[in-house]
Amino acid sequence: MEETPAVDSIDIHIEALKALISPGVYAAALEDSPLIDLPVVVKRVGLGSAPGVRARGFIDVLERVVAEQLKMNDRKAAEMLFALGEWTGKPAQERRVAVAKLRDKHWTWEKNYRKEPLHLDLRKVYLALSREVDTLKAVGPVRNPLQPVHEMVQAAEEPHYRNVDSVVRRSCAWVQRVQNMDGGLPSDNEGSLSCTWTTAGLLWAMAEAGEDAAALWRQRALIWVLDHGNQDRGIPIVGKGDPSITDATAQALLAICACYKSTGDGFYRDKMTDLTNWLVLHQEPGSGWAWRPGREPSWTASTCFGLIALGAVLPLLPDQRENIQESIRVAQQWLLTTQNNDCGWGSHKGDRSRAAITGIVLFTLSRLAAVPRVDSADLIGGALDFIKESQRPDGTWASTIDRPMGHTITRFGDAYCLLGISAASSREYEPSILHGVRALMKWHRGSYFQYEDTVMHSWPTRDGILALSAARERLRPEKRPNGDEGGGAWDYAGN
Repeated sequence: MEETPAVDSIDIHIEALKALISPGVYAAALEDSPLIDLPVVVKRVGLGSAPGVRARGFIDVLERVVAEQLKMNDRKAAEMLFALGEWTGKPAQERRVAVAKLRDKHWTWEKNYRKEPLHLDLRKVYLALSREVDTLKAVGPVRNPLQPVHEMVQAAEEPHYRNVDSVVRRSCAWVQRVQNMDGGLPSDNEGSLSCTWTTAGLLWAMAEAGEDAAALWRQRALIWVLDHGNQDRGIPIVGKGDPSITDATAQALLAICACYKSTGDGFYRDKMTDLTNWLVLHQEPGSGWAWRPGREPSWTASTCFGLIALGAVLPLLPDQRENIQESIRVAQQWLLTTQNNDCGWGSHKGDRSRAAITGIVLFTLSRLAAVPRVDSADLIGGALDFIKESQRPDGTWASTIDRPMGHTITRFGDAYCLLGISAASSREYEPSILHGVRALMKWHRGSYFQYEDTVMHSWPTRDGILALSAARERLRPEKRPNGDEGGGAWDYAGN
């Protein structure tokens, strides 16, 4: 009996189909899409075919499926959505208006169609594609008719790990593809202004994903960040001359650490020293880090980024070991003493507990397992329970909006919570991790993450890569912890 496809795998492909609507299928960047790994495509062009060949194969398959399997208005809707047939070359807005009117003359795209009706139409295309692979059953048991062939022939007990790994790799490929001509990475969506904070964060996330930090395009992006640093040796929020902020400086330091470990280049060691000194010297007395030092009290998330960065650089700068250790000790002590009675953490001292913030704290504590610290083991279990209890029935978590210096900084709930429980939990939390993966995948658009209905792609992709990289390690079959292991058993500090 054929099993029902996994929810996260279905969502991945429906979201990938949705990503084709705006550009139309002929203009879409299909080389980064999971759609080109569908069995029906691989069967048509061959397992070892290049991405460009598979992209063309997917277009051929979609054209045939829409023309031969879909009928009447279902066929017209698909042609409008994907810019096929007479709708080729028509603007996306015109196609959106037309498909909404096709389903109901009183409907609009925004108010009516883009919700459930759009999902139903995309699901019809999904099912039509699945019918094209019936002949593939001879290969072996097929768990999901749209699951890539290379996944079919692997052990059936590893689907979650493989799906997560595929999304991480595609998201990293998107980061490289959208690099701007100046070397920086876009602040929001493809083609937007290069941004120091965004570039630093994406480079750090890719290092967490295991991507090669010495790759020339990544070094070019890192040099762009460093070239746009401020005279105070900190990294600004967007570009040179903007205020230096803790989050950007810490994430740039993490990116430099990865590059230095890969290249051994003394230039990067000097830059590590500069950014380390900035963090140590801009720490708030007796506490952590403000988002913009000297202007406000410490913020929890900014303190976490500072701690993660100093923990990473500690073994690389032995001549500064004493200063770094003291900075870590003070900041971690502050962090641990700001935990609330419900075992969660708020955005700053005295703030109510928030799931997203608690998640990044757990990730931080897990990372600090290999550096001198006060004992935090007793606090982790309660924090994990707080995150688990904060998870909504659909598996999602609420995001938190920090407002340092009047700025709006989104702490991505689904990503931060998944990051925390993946890094610090034991086996009993695996269902929460799997639900969290599925929830986070709702924000994935084929090759990048998008926050709600906005043009914000870069920082959600950073957070998505970070969270799924942690989940991937948690789901890796050979790295599963014993049931009696508690928080910190994964020893992420040593990775």
